[in-house]
Amino acid sequence: MYVIALVWQFDVKAGKNEEFEALYGADGAWTALGRRSRSFLGASFLRDLAIGHRYLVIEYWSEMLVFEKHHADFQDETERLEKQRDALVDVTQPLGLFNALDVPDRAGPTWSQRSGRSD
Repeated sequence: MYVIALVWQFDVKAGKNEEFEALYGADGAWTALGRRSRSFLGASFLRDLAIGHRYLVIEYWSEMLVFEKHHADFQDETERLEKQRDALVDVTQPLGLFNALDVPDRAGPTWSQRSGRSD
């Protein structure tokens, strides 16, 4: 399977970690928007252990073309969420577009169908 990964780093404003985590977490609005595309495979959401206000977000998509179409189709909603995010962060830094290697075959629902909750 060919998978692309878009990697972003965010430095969150002091006192805004909880709001940022709610926006980008498994049940957040940003992830919900991605789930509207069948090409969205999920995301990794990481907080730096040494620098608690630094986060990495890695989005996995099955096709770059579909990713671009998704963002064009949902441009207004994407811009609204980006404004919401920008109020929470000091720095937004794209780290690159990667080809995800050794992606395992999965059984069960795709990440885009999972809620992120353990219930």
